[in-house]
Amino acid sequence: MEKYAHITEMENIMVQQNEMLEKLNHLLDTLEGNRDAYKKLIEYYYSEQRSQDLEDDSNHLIPETMSRGVLSEDGIFDLVGDYRDTAIRMMEIAVRMIKD
Repeated sequence: MEKYAHITEMENIMVQQNEMLEKLNHLLDTLEGNRDAYKKLIEYYYSEQRSQDLEDDSNHLIPETMSRGVLSEDGIFDLVGDYRDTAIRMMEIAVRMIKD
């Protein structure tokens, strides 16, 4: 059996790689399926509605108990940067996957 231990090792690697790709594809499907929601958030970020919401918040018209991270100075901006950085990372990994 020792002579063929490498077969078991390679089998385990193949199974692990298949599982990781399956998980990755599921996450990519989820990300792609939520693209419209992301676009809606970006539209809100540049909208007149958000400007009004910011004004209302500064005038203490929005209840303190309400979550309002979207009104923070950096919340959406940081998400856009993270989204971009992740997209670049995916492209870089894809190129390495194709080249290897």
